[in-house]
Amino acid sequence: MINRMTDRVLAKLIESVNRHLPERKQSLKTLIESKNPTIRAKDGNEYDIEKEELEFIAKFVDEFDWDKFHIPIILEMTNLGGEYVIYVRDKRHAKFLEKAFGFNRYAGNVMMLYTYEMQRIRKKLRTTTQVMFRV
Repeated sequence: MINRMTDRVLAKLIESVNRHLPERKQSLKTLIESKNPTIRAKDGNEYDIEKEELEFIAKFVDEFDWDKFHIPIILEMTNLGGEYVIYVRDKRHAKFLEKAFGFNRYAGNVMMLYTYEMQRIRKKLRTTTQVMFRV
């Protein structure tokens, strides 16, 4: 009973930490064509998206796929045996990161990154990436 209560409390805590994640993602095409690109988060806030970041992403994504490439790019952080690892589950996002940054470490069909690699991505793509925490 105590473990279930603790798990429930932890799940609620993680849910509140992840309230900055989008209500729904938007396509690269929609955001690039937008005069003032923004994404609405689950917490109700609107977050501005930098045009320069969208243009950087567009250089590495085939224009025919812009409507299928969704922003933000989710970097899922989890603790794996005492070390933090970042997963990129979306195949299009992983393919983009491979082209743009040269990362190609996979576990099955999920890209794996270390925190120092995530920092490189976040420095370049501050508004078009979001970190999601998972237990």
